[in-house]
Amino acid sequence: MKVFSQGVSRWVVSVSLLALGGCGPGAPETTSESAPAMEATRQSLSTVSLRASTTATGKTVSSLTLAKPAGTVAGDVLLARIINRNNVAAVATAPAGWTLLRSDQSASQIKAWIFYKVAGASEPASYVFAIDAANYMAASLSAFSGAHPTNPIDAQSGQKNGNLATMDTPAITTTSANGLAVWFGSQLWAGSTCPTAPLTPPTGFTEAFDECLLSSSTGILFDLAWKDLGAPGLQPAFNGVSTLPNTNIAQVVALRAADAPTCSAGDTFAPTWTLVGSVSAPRIIEPSGIAASRVTPGAIYVHNEDVNDIVAISSTTVGTLGSFTVDGVTPQDWEDIATGPCPTGSCIYMGDIGRNSASLPVPPNTFYVYRIPEPNIGAGQTSGTLTAEQFPFVYPDGAKDAEAIMVHPVTADIYVITKSGTGLSKVYKMPKPLPAPGVTSTLLFVSNLQLPTQPNDANYSYTTAAAIHPCAERFILRTYRRVYEFRAAPGAAFETAFAATPVALTDTVEGQGEAIEYEPNGSGYFTMSESGTPFRLKRVARQ
Repeated sequence: MKVFSQGVSRWVVSVSLLALGGCGPGAPETTSESAPAMEATRQSLSTVSLRASTTATGKTVSSLTLAKPAGTVAGDVLLARIINRNNVAAVATAPAGWTLLRSDQSASQIKAWIFYKVAGASEPASYVFAIDAANYMAASLSAFSGAHPTNPIDAQSGQKNGNLATMDTPAITTTSANGLAVWFGSQLWAGSTCPTAPLTPPTGFTEAFDECLLSSSTGILFDLAWKDLGAPGLQPAFNGVSTLPNTNIAQVVALRAADAPTCSAGDTFAPTWTLVGSVSAPRIIEPSGIAASRVTPGAIYVHNEDVNDIVAISSTTVGTLGSFTVDGVTPQDWEDIATGPCPTGSCIYMGDIGRNSASLPVPPNTFYVYRIPEPNIGAGQTSGTLTAEQFPFVYPDGAKDAEAIMVHPVTADIYVITKSGTGLSKVYKMPKPLPAPGVTSTLLFVSNLQLPTQPNDANYSYTTAAAIHPCAERFILRTYRRVYEFRAAPGAAFETAFAATPVALTDTVEGQGEAIEYEPNGSGYFTMSESGTPFRLKRVARQ
Protein backbone atom coordinates (compact mmCIF):
# COMPACT_ATOMS: atom_id res chain seq x y z
CA MET A 1 0.00 0.00 0.00
CA LYS A 2 1.22 3.50 -0.90
CA VAL A 3 -0.11 6.60 0.84
CA PHE A 4 0.33 10.00 -0.79
CA SER A 5 -0.56 13.43 0.50
CA GLN A 6 0.00 16.91 -0.80
CA GLY A 7 -0.90 19.78 1.51
CA VAL A 8 -4.12 19.91 3.45
CA SER A 9 -6.34 19.67 0.40
CA ARG A 10 -5.18 16.35 -0.97
CA TRP A 11 -5.61 12.90 0.58
CA VAL A 12 -5.34 9.86 -1.64
CA VAL A 13 -4.74 6.24 -0.75
CA SER A 14 -3.79 3.91 -3.60
CA VAL A 15 -3.76 0.13 -3.35
CA SER A 16 -1.71 -1.35 -6.18
CA LEU A 17 -2.51 -4.93 -7.18
CA LEU A 18 -0.07 -5.93 -9.91
CA ALA A 19 -1.45 -7.99 -12.78
CA LEU A 20 1.03 -10.87 -12.68
CA GLY A 21 0.39 -13.07 -15.66
CA GLY A 22 -3.22 -12.25 -16.56
CA CYS A 23 -6.12 -14.67 -16.47
CA GLY A 24 -5.61 -16.60 -19.66
CA PRO A 25 -6.93 -15.96 -23.16
CA GLY A 26 -10.25 -14.20 -23.29
CA ALA A 27 -10.50 -13.54 -19.55
CA PRO A 28 -10.11 -9.98 -18.26
CA GLU A 29 -8.35 -9.24 -15.00
CA THR A 30 -9.51 -6.38 -12.78
CA THR A 31 -7.83 -4.45 -9.98
CA SER A 32 -8.91 -1.36 -8.11
CA GLU A 33 -7.60 1.50 -5.98
CA SER A 34 -9.93 3.38 -3.65
CA ALA A 35 -9.67 6.56 -1.55
CA PRO A 36 -10.20 6.89 2.22
CA ALA A 37 -13.16 8.49 3.92
CA MET A 38 -11.72 11.98 3.67
CA GLU A 39 -13.77 12.83 0.59
CA ALA A 40 -16.29 15.10 2.31
CA THR A 41 -13.49 17.31 3.60
CA ARG A 42 -11.73 17.24 0.26
CA GLN A 43 -14.85 18.21 -1.70
CA SER A 44 -15.51 21.23 0.47
CA LEU A 45 -12.17 22.79 -0.53
CA SER A 46 -13.32 23.46 -4.13
CA THR A 47 -10.24 21.86 -5.70
CA VAL A 48 -10.23 19.00 -8.15
CA SER A 49 -9.18 15.73 -6.54
CA LEU A 50 -8.74 12.13 -7.55
CA ARG A 51 -11.45 10.15 -5.81
CA ALA A 52 -10.58 6.60 -6.87
CA SER A 53 -9.48 4.45 -9.82
CA THR A 54 -10.15 0.99 -11.19
CA THR A 55 -8.20 -0.91 -13.81
CA ALA A 56 -8.71 -3.95 -16.02
CA THR A 57 -6.58 -6.03 -18.40
CA GLY A 58 -7.32 -8.83 -20.82
CA LYS A 59 -5.57 -11.14 -23.28
CA THR A 60 -7.08 -11.58 -26.74
CA VAL A 61 -10.28 -9.81 -25.81
CA SER A 62 -12.49 -7.36 -27.66
CA SER A 63 -13.88 -5.62 -24.58
CA LEU A 64 -13.03 -4.79 -21.00
CA THR A 65 -15.34 -4.14 -18.08
CA LEU A 66 -14.29 -1.36 -15.75
CA ALA A 67 -15.90 -1.12 -12.33
CA LYS A 68 -17.21 2.25 -11.23
CA PRO A 69 -14.59 3.79 -8.91
CA ALA A 70 -15.44 3.60 -5.23
CA GLY A 71 -17.32 6.59 -3.85
CA THR A 72 -18.35 8.03 -7.22
CA VAL A 73 -21.18 10.55 -6.86
CA ALA A 74 -23.21 12.67 -9.26
CA GLY A 75 -21.10 15.47 -10.70
CA ASP A 76 -17.82 13.57 -10.57
CA VAL A 77 -15.84 13.57 -13.79
CA LEU A 78 -14.90 10.11 -15.08
CA LEU A 79 -11.84 9.62 -17.28
CA ALA A 80 -11.44 6.25 -19.02
CA ARG A 81 -8.20 5.30 -20.79
CA ILE A 82 -8.23 2.27 -23.13
CA ILE A 83 -5.01 0.76 -24.53
CA ASN A 84 -4.81 -1.70 -27.42
CA ARG A 85 -1.72 -3.69 -28.37
CA ASN A 86 -0.77 -4.50 -32.00
CA ASN A 87 -3.86 -3.23 -33.86
CA VAL A 88 -3.70 0.54 -34.30
CA ALA A 89 -6.46 0.39 -36.91
CA ALA A 90 -8.88 -0.67 -34.16
CA VAL A 91 -11.88 1.48 -33.34
CA ALA A 92 -12.86 1.81 -29.69
CA THR A 93 -16.44 2.29 -28.57
CA ALA A 94 -17.74 3.49 -25.24
CA PRO A 95 -21.09 3.16 -23.47
CA ALA A 96 -23.79 5.74 -24.14
CA GLY A 97 -23.06 9.08 -22.53
CA TRP A 98 -19.28 8.93 -22.93
CA THR A 99 -17.35 11.34 -25.18
CA LEU A 100 -14.10 10.53 -26.93
CA LEU A 101 -11.54 13.14 -25.93
CA ARG A 102 -8.55 11.96 -27.96
CA SER A 103 -6.65 8.95 -29.30
CA ASP A 104 -2.92 8.56 -29.98
CA GLN A 105 -1.07 5.71 -31.65
CA SER A 106 2.26 4.43 -32.90
CA ALA A 107 2.81 3.16 -36.42
CA SER A 108 1.73 -0.41 -35.66
CA GLN A 109 2.01 -1.49 -32.02
CA ILE A 110 0.06 0.60 -29.51
CA LYS A 111 -2.97 2.87 -29.42
CA ALA A 112 -4.58 4.66 -26.48
CA TRP A 113 -7.97 6.37 -26.24
CA ILE A 114 -9.30 8.72 -23.55
CA PHE A 115 -13.04 9.05 -22.98
CA TYR A 116 -14.83 11.20 -20.42
CA LYS A 117 -18.25 11.79 -18.93
CA VAL A 118 -19.81 13.59 -15.99
CA ALA A 119 -21.41 11.13 -13.58
CA GLY A 120 -25.18 11.34 -13.25
CA ALA A 121 -27.42 10.55 -10.33
CA SER A 122 -27.70 6.88 -11.30
CA GLU A 123 -24.53 5.35 -12.68
CA PRO A 124 -24.12 1.60 -13.41
CA ALA A 125 -21.80 -0.54 -11.33
CA SER A 126 -19.49 -1.00 -14.32
CA TYR A 127 -18.88 0.10 -17.91
CA VAL A 128 -17.95 -1.97 -20.95
CA PHE A 129 -15.48 -0.50 -23.45
CA ALA A 130 -14.95 -2.42 -26.67
CA ILE A 131 -12.72 -2.55 -29.74
CA ASP A 132 -13.62 -4.08 -33.10
CA ALA A 133 -11.02 -6.91 -33.00
CA ALA A 134 -9.72 -9.12 -30.21
CA ASN A 135 -6.30 -8.08 -28.88
CA TYR A 136 -4.38 -7.57 -25.68
CA MET A 137 -5.99 -4.68 -23.83
CA ALA A 138 -5.48 -2.64 -20.69
CA ALA A 139 -7.71 0.08 -19.28
CA SER A 140 -8.24 2.41 -16.36
CA LEU A 141 -11.19 4.38 -15.05
CA SER A 142 -10.77 7.25 -12.60
CA ALA A 143 -13.27 9.48 -10.83
CA PHE A 144 -12.46 13.09 -9.92
CA SER A 145 -14.38 15.28 -7.51
CA GLY A 146 -14.52 19.06 -7.60
CA ALA A 147 -14.35 19.45 -11.39
CA HIS A 148 -16.66 21.71 -13.33
CA PRO A 149 -19.90 19.74 -13.74
CA THR A 150 -20.78 20.90 -17.27
CA ASN A 151 -17.49 21.96 -18.85
CA PRO A 152 -14.78 19.96 -17.09
CA ILE A 153 -12.11 19.70 -19.81
CA ASP A 154 -9.81 22.71 -19.88
CA ALA A 155 -7.02 21.43 -22.14
CA GLN A 156 -5.49 18.17 -23.34
CA SER A 157 -2.61 16.80 -25.40
CA GLY A 158 -0.76 13.58 -26.13
CA GLN A 159 1.70 11.90 -28.44
CA LYS A 160 3.52 8.73 -29.36
CA ASN A 161 7.18 8.49 -28.34
CA GLY A 162 9.07 5.97 -30.48
CA ASN A 163 11.38 3.44 -28.81
CA LEU A 164 12.32 5.84 -26.02
CA ALA A 165 12.56 5.79 -22.25
CA THR A 166 11.13 9.32 -22.17
CA MET A 167 7.36 9.67 -22.09
CA ASP A 168 6.66 13.20 -23.26
CA THR A 169 3.45 15.15 -23.81
CA PRO A 170 3.15 18.41 -25.75
CA ALA A 171 2.70 21.54 -23.65
CA ILE A 172 -0.86 22.67 -22.91
CA THR A 173 -2.39 26.08 -22.21
CA THR A 174 -5.02 26.20 -19.48
CA THR A 175 -7.65 28.91 -19.25
CA SER A 176 -8.69 28.72 -15.59
CA ALA A 177 -6.90 28.55 -12.26
CA ASN A 178 -6.64 25.74 -9.70
CA GLY A 179 -7.33 22.84 -12.03
CA LEU A 180 -5.79 19.39 -12.04
CA ALA A 181 -3.47 17.83 -14.62
CA VAL A 182 -4.05 14.10 -15.13
CA TRP A 183 -1.15 12.28 -16.82
CA PHE A 184 -1.48 8.89 -18.53
CA GLY A 185 1.49 6.71 -19.45
CA SER A 186 1.15 3.62 -21.69
CA GLN A 187 4.13 1.58 -22.93
CA LEU A 188 4.98 -1.65 -24.71
CA TRP A 189 6.38 -4.43 -22.51
CA ALA A 190 7.87 -7.79 -23.50
CA GLY A 191 9.52 -9.06 -20.35
CA SER A 192 8.96 -12.41 -18.67
CA THR A 193 7.86 -10.71 -15.44
CA CYS A 194 6.25 -7.42 -14.57
CA PRO A 195 8.87 -4.89 -13.42
CA THR A 196 8.59 -3.04 -10.12
CA ALA A 197 7.53 0.60 -10.61
CA PRO A 198 8.50 0.68 -14.29
CA LEU A 199 6.98 4.09 -15.14
CA THR A 200 7.78 7.34 -13.39
CA PRO A 201 5.36 10.24 -13.95
CA PRO A 202 6.53 13.82 -14.56
CA THR A 203 8.14 15.78 -11.75
CA GLY A 204 5.63 17.06 -9.22
CA PHE A 205 2.97 14.47 -10.07
CA THR A 206 1.55 11.98 -7.58
CA GLU A 207 1.20 8.47 -8.98
CA ALA A 208 -2.15 6.77 -8.46
CA PHE A 209 -1.17 3.34 -9.86
CA ASP A 210 1.54 1.70 -11.96
CA GLU A 211 0.48 -1.61 -13.49
CA CYS A 212 1.31 -4.26 -16.06
CA LEU A 213 -0.38 -6.70 -18.43
CA LEU A 214 2.16 -9.48 -18.62
CA SER A 215 3.12 -11.17 -21.88
CA SER A 216 6.46 -12.14 -23.35
CA SER A 217 5.57 -10.42 -26.62
CA THR A 218 2.45 -8.28 -26.24
CA GLY A 219 2.54 -6.87 -22.73
CA ILE A 220 1.51 -3.37 -21.66
CA LEU A 221 2.70 -1.08 -18.88
CA PHE A 222 0.32 1.70 -17.79
CA ASP A 223 -0.02 4.23 -15.03
CA LEU A 224 -1.83 7.42 -14.04
CA ALA A 225 -0.69 10.43 -12.02
CA TRP A 226 -2.01 13.86 -11.12
CA LYS A 227 -0.77 17.31 -10.20
CA ASP A 228 -2.42 20.45 -8.87
CA LEU A 229 -2.25 23.38 -11.26
CA GLY A 230 -2.11 26.99 -10.13
CA ALA A 231 -2.40 30.00 -12.40
CA PRO A 232 -3.81 29.52 -15.90
CA GLY A 233 -1.64 29.84 -18.98
CA LEU A 234 1.07 27.88 -20.73
CA GLN A 235 2.02 24.78 -18.75
CA PRO A 236 5.37 23.06 -19.23
CA ALA A 237 5.54 19.84 -21.20
CA PHE A 238 4.75 17.03 -18.76
CA ASN A 239 7.42 14.40 -19.34
CA GLY A 240 7.70 11.06 -17.56
CA VAL A 241 10.32 8.32 -17.89
CA SER A 242 10.46 4.55 -18.07
CA THR A 243 13.03 2.09 -16.81
CA LEU A 244 13.63 0.97 -20.40
CA PRO A 245 13.35 2.41 -23.90
CA ASN A 246 10.29 1.27 -25.80
CA THR A 247 7.47 2.77 -27.83
CA ASN A 248 5.05 4.59 -25.55
CA ILE A 249 2.13 7.00 -25.51
CA ALA A 250 1.91 9.86 -23.02
CA GLN A 251 -1.27 11.91 -22.62
CA VAL A 252 -2.43 14.68 -20.30
CA VAL A 253 -5.86 16.12 -19.51
CA ALA A 254 -6.35 19.32 -17.52
CA LEU A 255 -9.60 19.38 -15.54
CA ARG A 256 -11.26 22.70 -14.77
CA ALA A 257 -12.25 23.38 -11.16
CA ALA A 258 -15.96 23.57 -10.32
CA ASP A 259 -15.76 27.17 -9.18
CA ALA A 260 -13.72 28.32 -12.17
CA PRO A 261 -15.31 30.32 -14.98
CA THR A 262 -15.52 28.35 -18.20
CA CYS A 263 -14.61 31.45 -20.15
CA SER A 264 -12.94 34.80 -19.64
CA ALA A 265 -13.74 38.20 -21.08
CA GLY A 266 -11.56 41.21 -21.75
CA ASP A 267 -11.86 44.56 -23.44
CA THR A 268 -8.56 44.72 -25.33
CA PHE A 269 -7.84 42.88 -28.56
CA ALA A 270 -4.79 42.63 -30.79
CA PRO A 271 -4.60 45.53 -33.27
CA THR A 272 -4.08 43.16 -36.21
CA TRP A 273 -5.63 39.90 -37.33
CA THR A 274 -3.86 36.67 -38.19
CA LEU A 275 -4.69 34.31 -41.03
CA VAL A 276 -5.51 30.84 -39.75
CA GLY A 277 -5.75 29.42 -43.27
CA SER A 278 -7.82 28.97 -46.40
CA VAL A 279 -10.75 26.56 -46.45
CA SER A 280 -10.14 23.65 -48.81
CA ALA A 281 -13.46 21.80 -48.30
CA PRO A 282 -15.11 21.64 -51.75
CA ARG A 283 -18.59 21.73 -50.20
CA ILE A 284 -18.00 25.28 -48.96
CA ILE A 285 -19.06 27.47 -51.88
CA GLU A 286 -20.70 30.51 -50.23
CA PRO A 287 -19.90 30.66 -46.51
CA SER A 288 -22.42 32.79 -44.69
CA GLY A 289 -21.82 31.90 -41.04
CA ILE A 290 -19.51 30.16 -38.58
CA ALA A 291 -20.10 28.69 -35.11
CA ALA A 292 -17.80 26.98 -32.63
CA SER A 293 -18.70 23.44 -31.58
CA ARG A 294 -19.67 22.84 -27.96
CA VAL A 295 -19.03 19.09 -28.35
CA THR A 296 -15.79 18.82 -30.34
CA PRO A 297 -12.96 21.06 -29.07
CA GLY A 298 -11.33 23.03 -31.87
CA ALA A 299 -14.12 22.49 -34.41
CA ILE A 300 -15.89 25.32 -36.23
CA TYR A 301 -19.04 24.79 -38.28
CA VAL A 302 -19.32 26.58 -41.64
CA HIS A 303 -22.47 26.67 -43.76
CA ASN A 304 -23.48 27.84 -47.22
CA GLU A 305 -26.26 30.27 -47.97
CA ASP A 306 -28.55 28.16 -50.14
CA VAL A 307 -27.28 24.57 -49.79
CA ASN A 308 -28.17 22.28 -46.88
CA ASP A 309 -24.55 21.39 -46.10
CA ILE A 310 -22.62 21.97 -42.87
CA VAL A 311 -18.85 21.49 -42.80
CA ALA A 312 -16.74 21.29 -39.63
CA ILE A 313 -13.23 22.69 -39.93
CA SER A 314 -10.31 22.90 -37.51
CA SER A 315 -9.88 26.25 -35.77
CA THR A 316 -6.10 25.83 -35.91
CA THR A 317 -5.41 24.21 -39.30
CA VAL A 318 -8.66 24.88 -41.25
CA GLY A 319 -8.57 21.21 -42.26
CA THR A 320 -11.90 19.48 -42.78
CA LEU A 321 -13.09 17.53 -39.71
CA GLY A 322 -16.52 16.54 -40.98
CA SER A 323 -19.05 17.16 -43.75
CA PHE A 324 -22.79 16.76 -43.25
CA THR A 325 -26.08 17.17 -45.07
CA VAL A 326 -29.10 18.40 -43.14
CA ASP A 327 -31.88 15.97 -43.96
CA GLY A 328 -35.24 17.09 -45.33
CA VAL A 329 -34.42 20.80 -45.53
CA THR A 330 -34.45 23.09 -48.56
CA PRO A 331 -32.78 26.35 -47.50
CA GLN A 332 -34.30 29.55 -48.81
CA ASP A 333 -31.69 31.94 -47.43
CA TRP A 334 -29.54 30.45 -44.66
CA GLU A 335 -27.75 33.48 -43.26
CA ASP A 336 -26.19 32.58 -39.92
CA ILE A 337 -25.40 29.71 -37.58
CA ALA A 338 -24.91 29.33 -33.83
CA THR A 339 -24.41 26.59 -31.27
CA GLY A 340 -26.04 26.36 -27.86
CA PRO A 341 -27.79 24.18 -25.31
CA CYS A 342 -30.85 22.16 -26.27
CA PRO A 343 -32.85 19.20 -24.89
CA THR A 344 -30.39 16.69 -26.40
CA GLY A 345 -27.35 18.48 -24.95
CA SER A 346 -25.84 20.77 -27.56
CA CYS A 347 -27.32 21.80 -30.89
CA ILE A 348 -26.53 23.71 -34.06
CA TYR A 349 -29.03 26.50 -34.70
CA MET A 350 -29.43 27.52 -38.33
CA GLY A 351 -31.11 30.79 -39.26
CA ASP A 352 -33.12 30.67 -42.50
CA ILE A 353 -33.82 34.35 -41.98
CA GLY A 354 -32.80 36.25 -45.12
CA ARG A 355 -34.99 37.45 -47.96
CA ASN A 356 -32.50 38.66 -50.55
CA SER A 357 -31.15 35.37 -51.84
CA ALA A 358 -32.54 32.83 -54.30
CA SER A 359 -36.17 33.35 -53.36
CA LEU A 360 -38.45 35.05 -50.90
CA PRO A 361 -39.56 32.99 -47.91
CA VAL A 362 -42.44 30.60 -48.45
CA PRO A 363 -44.91 31.71 -47.17
CA PRO A 364 -43.56 35.19 -47.98
CA ASN A 365 -43.56 36.51 -44.39
CA THR A 366 -42.54 33.31 -42.59
CA PHE A 367 -38.94 32.50 -41.64
CA TYR A 368 -37.31 29.53 -39.91
CA VAL A 369 -34.83 28.49 -37.25
CA TYR A 370 -33.59 24.92 -37.54
CA ARG A 371 -32.29 23.08 -34.46
CA ILE A 372 -29.88 20.24 -35.18
CA PRO A 373 -28.18 18.00 -32.57
CA GLU A 374 -24.41 18.40 -32.82
CA PRO A 375 -22.53 15.46 -34.32
CA ASN A 376 -19.87 13.81 -32.15
CA ILE A 377 -16.89 14.20 -34.46
CA GLY A 378 -14.43 12.91 -31.88
CA ALA A 379 -16.36 9.64 -31.71
CA GLY A 380 -16.12 9.17 -35.47
CA GLN A 381 -19.30 10.91 -36.67
CA THR A 382 -17.64 12.80 -39.50
CA SER A 383 -20.15 12.47 -42.35
CA GLY A 384 -23.72 11.60 -43.18
CA THR A 385 -27.03 13.33 -42.56
CA LEU A 386 -28.16 15.41 -39.61
CA THR A 387 -31.81 15.68 -38.61
CA ALA A 388 -33.28 19.12 -37.99
CA GLU A 389 -36.30 20.37 -36.09
CA GLN A 390 -38.02 23.30 -37.82
CA PHE A 391 -39.29 26.31 -35.89
CA PRO A 392 -41.15 28.70 -38.21
CA PHE A 393 -41.71 32.29 -37.07
CA VAL A 394 -43.14 35.64 -38.11
CA TYR A 395 -42.24 39.13 -36.90
CA PRO A 396 -44.76 41.07 -34.80
CA ASP A 397 -44.42 44.12 -37.08
CA GLY A 398 -44.04 42.78 -40.60
CA ALA A 399 -41.42 40.75 -42.46
CA LYS A 400 -37.77 41.76 -42.12
CA ASP A 401 -34.47 40.93 -43.78
CA ALA A 402 -31.98 39.50 -41.27
CA GLU A 403 -28.58 37.87 -41.37
CA ALA A 404 -27.64 37.42 -37.70
CA ILE A 405 -28.77 34.80 -35.20
CA MET A 406 -27.43 34.34 -31.66
CA VAL A 407 -28.10 31.69 -29.00
CA HIS A 408 -27.52 32.37 -25.32
CA PRO A 409 -24.96 29.82 -23.99
CA VAL A 410 -26.88 29.23 -20.75
CA THR A 411 -30.56 30.00 -21.30
CA ALA A 412 -30.72 28.91 -24.97
CA ASP A 413 -32.65 32.09 -25.83
CA ILE A 414 -32.61 32.57 -29.62
CA TYR A 415 -32.09 36.13 -30.89
CA VAL A 416 -32.47 37.49 -34.43
CA ILE A 417 -30.94 40.84 -35.47
CA THR A 418 -32.27 42.52 -38.59
CA LYS A 419 -30.28 44.18 -41.37
CA SER A 420 -30.63 47.90 -42.07
CA GLY A 421 -28.73 50.33 -44.27
CA THR A 422 -29.68 53.17 -41.90
CA GLY A 423 -27.83 51.52 -39.01
CA LEU A 424 -31.03 50.98 -37.01
CA SER A 425 -31.22 47.23 -36.63
CA LYS A 426 -33.89 45.57 -34.52
CA VAL A 427 -33.43 42.73 -32.06
CA TYR A 428 -36.08 40.03 -31.57
CA LYS A 429 -36.12 36.68 -29.81
CA MET A 430 -38.06 33.45 -30.01
CA PRO A 431 -40.65 32.87 -27.28
CA LYS A 432 -39.92 30.46 -24.42
CA PRO A 433 -40.71 27.73 -24.13
CA LEU A 434 -40.41 27.09 -27.82
CA PRO A 435 -43.56 25.76 -29.48
CA ALA A 436 -43.56 22.25 -30.87
CA PRO A 437 -41.51 21.87 -34.06
CA GLY A 438 -43.52 22.99 -37.06
CA VAL A 439 -45.74 25.36 -35.10
CA THR A 440 -45.36 29.00 -36.13
CA SER A 441 -44.52 31.49 -33.39
CA THR A 442 -44.33 35.27 -33.30
CA LEU A 443 -41.01 36.79 -32.31
CA LEU A 444 -40.79 39.08 -29.30
CA PHE A 445 -39.32 42.54 -29.86
CA VAL A 446 -36.34 43.16 -27.57
CA SER A 447 -34.56 46.35 -28.57
CA ASN A 448 -33.46 48.75 -31.26
CA LEU A 449 -29.77 48.57 -32.04
CA GLN A 450 -28.13 51.68 -33.48
CA LEU A 451 -24.92 51.08 -35.44
CA PRO A 452 -22.53 53.71 -36.75
CA THR A 453 -23.12 54.75 -40.36
CA GLN A 454 -21.01 56.15 -43.14
CA PRO A 455 -22.32 58.38 -45.94
CA ASN A 456 -22.96 56.65 -49.24
CA ASP A 457 -22.02 53.20 -47.89
CA ALA A 458 -24.98 51.17 -46.63
CA ASN A 459 -22.69 48.14 -46.29
CA TYR A 460 -20.96 49.94 -43.42
CA SER A 461 -23.99 49.40 -41.19
CA TYR A 462 -25.61 46.23 -42.57
CA THR A 463 -25.63 43.62 -39.77
CA THR A 464 -24.38 40.35 -41.29
CA ALA A 465 -23.50 38.14 -38.27
CA ALA A 466 -23.44 38.12 -34.46
CA ALA A 467 -22.55 35.86 -31.54
CA ILE A 468 -22.98 35.94 -27.76
CA HIS A 469 -19.81 35.71 -25.67
CA PRO A 470 -19.30 32.41 -23.79
CA CYS A 471 -19.47 34.39 -20.53
CA ALA A 472 -22.92 35.66 -21.64
CA GLU A 473 -22.31 39.27 -20.70
CA ARG A 474 -21.63 40.76 -24.15
CA PHE A 475 -22.00 40.02 -27.83
CA ILE A 476 -20.04 40.62 -30.98
CA LEU A 477 -21.55 41.87 -34.23
CA ARG A 478 -20.15 42.44 -37.66
CA THR A 479 -21.20 44.36 -40.72
CA TYR A 480 -19.70 44.01 -44.18
CA ARG A 481 -17.09 46.55 -43.15
CA ARG A 482 -16.75 46.66 -39.36
CA VAL A 483 -16.68 44.61 -36.13
CA TYR A 484 -18.34 45.82 -32.90
CA GLU A 485 -18.78 44.51 -29.37
CA PHE A 486 -21.72 45.43 -27.15
CA ARG A 487 -20.98 45.02 -23.43
CA ALA A 488 -23.39 44.82 -20.53
CA ALA A 489 -22.31 46.59 -17.34
CA PRO A 490 -20.69 44.33 -14.71
CA GLY A 491 -23.38 42.29 -13.01
CA ALA A 492 -26.12 43.53 -15.34
CA ALA A 493 -28.44 41.27 -17.31
CA PHE A 494 -27.30 40.22 -20.74
CA GLU A 495 -30.04 42.06 -22.62
CA THR A 496 -28.85 45.40 -21.25
CA ALA A 497 -25.95 45.01 -23.71
CA PHE A 498 -28.34 45.92 -26.52
CA ALA A 499 -28.47 49.48 -25.16
CA ALA A 500 -24.70 49.76 -24.76
CA THR A 501 -22.54 51.94 -26.97
CA PRO A 502 -20.89 49.73 -29.60
CA VAL A 503 -17.13 49.38 -29.21
CA ALA A 504 -15.24 49.05 -32.51
CA LEU A 505 -12.92 46.04 -32.51
CA THR A 506 -10.16 45.06 -34.93
CA ASP A 507 -11.54 44.81 -38.44
CA THR A 508 -10.43 41.82 -40.47
CA VAL A 509 -10.66 43.75 -43.76
CA GLU A 510 -13.23 41.69 -45.64
CA GLY A 511 -15.12 43.22 -48.51
CA GLN A 512 -18.13 41.04 -47.75
CA GLY A 513 -17.69 39.94 -44.17
CA GLU A 514 -20.60 37.67 -43.25
CA ALA A 515 -19.41 35.43 -40.43
CA ILE A 516 -18.13 35.96 -36.89
CA GLU A 517 -17.73 33.81 -33.75
CA TYR A 518 -15.97 33.97 -30.39
CA GLU A 519 -13.49 31.30 -29.38
CA PRO A 520 -15.16 28.96 -26.85
CA ASN A 521 -13.01 30.27 -23.99
CA GLY A 522 -13.35 33.92 -25.00
CA SER A 523 -9.67 34.33 -25.93
CA GLY A 524 -10.40 35.84 -29.34
CA TYR A 525 -12.77 35.82 -32.28
CA PHE A 526 -12.89 34.41 -35.81
CA THR A 527 -14.27 35.88 -39.02
CA MET A 528 -14.78 34.68 -42.60
CA SER A 529 -15.81 36.41 -45.80
CA GLU A 530 -18.42 35.14 -48.23
CA SER A 531 -16.80 36.86 -51.18
CA GLY A 532 -13.94 35.43 -53.22
CA THR A 533 -12.17 32.10 -53.10
CA PRO A 534 -10.23 30.83 -51.34
CA PHE A 535 -12.40 31.50 -48.30
CA ARG A 536 -10.12 32.45 -45.43
CA LEU A 537 -10.55 32.00 -41.68
CA LYS A 538 -9.09 34.92 -39.72
CA ARG A 539 -8.52 35.30 -35.99
CA VAL A 540 -8.14 38.29 -33.68
CA ALA A 541 -6.62 37.45 -30.29
CA ARG A 542 -7.69 39.03 -27.03
CA GLN A 543 -4.86 40.69 -25.16
